[in-house]
Amino acid sequence: MIAKFKKTVFAVVLLCLMSMNVAMAANEEVATVEGMQGISPPKETVVTVNGTYSANYGKNSIDGKLGTLWNSGATKGTIQYVFPEELSLNFIQVAAYSNPKSNNYYTVYGLKDGKWILVSPKVGRYVNATVTITEPVAITPGVYEGIKVEVDGAASWAHINELTIGVVEMMNPNIIDLKATPGNTQVGLNWGAIDGAEKYIVRYGTESGKYTETVVATKDENGNFVIPALTNGTTYYFVVTTTINGVETEYSNEAFATPYGEELPNPEPEEPTTPEQPEEPSTNRAIFVVTMTTGLEKEFDLSLKEVNDFIDWYEAKQAGSGKASYAIDKHDNNKGPFKSRKDYILFDRVLTFEVSEY
Repeated sequence: MIAKFKKTVFAVVLLCLMSMNVAMAANEEVATVEGMQGISPPKETVVTVNGTYSANYGKNSIDGKLGTLWNSGATKGTIQYVFPEELSLNFIQVAAYSNPKSNNYYTVYGLKDGKWILVSPKVGRYVNATVTITEPVAITPGVYEGIKVEVDGAASWAHINELTIGVVEMMNPNIIDLKATPGNTQVGLNWGAIDGAEKYIVRYGTESGKYTETVVATKDENGNFVIPALTNGTTYYFVVTTTINGVETEYSNEAFATPYGEELPNPEPEEPTTPEQPEEPSTNRAIFVVTMTTGLEKEFDLSLKEVNDFIDWYEAKQAGSGKASYAIDKHDNNKGPFKSRKDYILFDRVLTFEVSEY
């Protein structure tokens, strides 16, 4: 099970040309603990506990030192960590000791939209009388504003010497080659497979841009997924998304088709009318194309102020100040039932960026 949890560094990146020395300096901003998987929560993380014994404060559990600790002063305790920015997580790992040696128990919650939700049931980890790096605790993969851990020390005081988190890339590969083929009371859909896809979600309706029906396809059904029981002569419009590590991607391109009866020829569907868009300003905007160290390219339509704000953040971080990550608002590219969508950029993964003003 441990092999499944690789040490990863949070990477959702915008791009700027960096020398080797700059890249090495940036990597130092991501704190790790020797012998533990994942990384330490960001320095700006707010730590809250239900109790403290002596000078064993909550912040000691993420200071990178196995010799310091948080101690609740009781056999049970709760500690929560609220991050400065949302993080995409899939596990936590705890270092602790127990006197006498015994099982300690951990229940993990994730903070999502301001509410704590259970992301791992109560699990036991055997702890020796000396500091023990326990096996990682898998949590429901997802994007969280923070985590909370309920600790049951059983025969020992509830405490944590050190806690690390498994941060995964929040890459957002979109399906861009959706095709629709009409048939008798049905439409066949084909799209390109996405690596790491857990499932595909098909949305469709009879108006362009308005999808009233939803169907779930497995990760292997991208080749010819049939939508049955449609009305012949009616044009249907389709989009597809996928989920990776529990996070849903943006909508694919829209495809459309008109089912037909056996007595009718295969009609050419009319081009959907493009919804009227608000007039875009003719100046002070740019297409911001980002290339990450992984080779992934991301494109954003931003105001020049947003572009300059990003550059200011990068230059300040390169000089040694500021947060390790930067959030890019996706604005009109925000599709679906979400209030907002942001891409988070980690300083040490930035490679290049291109600004095309229009």
